[in-house]
Amino acid sequence: MERQAKVDILNRALHGTINSVLQYIDISAPFVPEGYEEKRARVTEMRNEEVETANKLVDLIAGLDGVPAVGVFPYWNVDLNYLDLRFMARFAAEHQEKVIAALEKDRDAAREDARLMQALNTILEQKRGHLAELRDIGKPGPAPDPEKLAAIQPTEAQHVPRAWSNK
Repeated sequence: MERQAKVDILNRALHGTINSVLQYIDISAPFVPEGYEEKRARVTEMRNEEVETANKLVDLIAGLDGVPAVGVFPYWNVDLNYLDLRFMARFAAEHQEKVIAALEKDRDAAREDARLMQALNTILEQKRGHLAELRDIGKPGPAPDPEKLAAIQPTEAQHVPRAWSNK
């Protein structure tokens, strides 16, 4: 396998790691339902694990005299801020499935290079573990208490004045 082909594979893995929804959750200020504080903390830990993986990928690319290159965040045009952590975890899991499928294809193409295979296998193992955890975090929880829900609804005074709205 040519050096540039290896760099291309590693850059695709880097793109799928840096531009993951898991990375975005950490900055999107998700709504954390009561009782999900530990799961939110685990999302941050998974994000940190991905950052470590991205750094290792950059080192591998540099070791091949390549240039780390990633594309834009695939969901750049979707507003994902302030959404429920469970929804974001499901969304991240769907994205993770796509990244895993792409990495498996690249791993199949890289069978002749033991170092590249080892790196891809390690990344795949991590992403599959994260996928299982994201699926668990994304499971629907109990419905909110109607009284608590009513208590947090905005009052009439908190609504946007009609002059500022489209109505």
